[in-house]
Amino acid sequence: MVDIMTKLDKTNFNCLEFGDVIKISFSPSKGHEQRGYRPGLVISDPITQKELNGLVTIVPITNSTGSFFTRVNLGDYDIITKGDILMDQIKVLDLSKRTYEFVEKAPKEVLTQCNIIFNAIYEKMLSS
Repeated sequence: MVDIMTKLDKTNFNCLEFGDVIKISFSPSKGHEQRGYRPGLVISDPITQKELNGLVTIVPITNSTGSFFTRVNLGDYDIITKGDILMDQIKVLDLSKRTYEFVEKAPKEVLTQCNIIFNAIYEKMLSS
């Protein structure tokens, strides 16, 4: 299975998977939204992306760090990307119209933390 994943063409948005870190422009943006060319964590799957013709759900990664509960810090992991994943700034971007670059796969522990935060945010909204 690992061999198959390493052979996927990550320049094709249909091959991006949950947990892939890419560099992409988040501009244009407004107010306090993250902008510019920066890393982002893909949180959608290839089947959905293909069905939606390139719409990919991504959360930006900032190079600064903070202690807010919606952030996942990457500083303790042996990966290229550093900073905080901003789980409160989910974006849907059309990768069929945007240039991006695959960077790496996020560690499973990071994805678990992101999933916990995502569920906590939206579970609270559903219960109110």
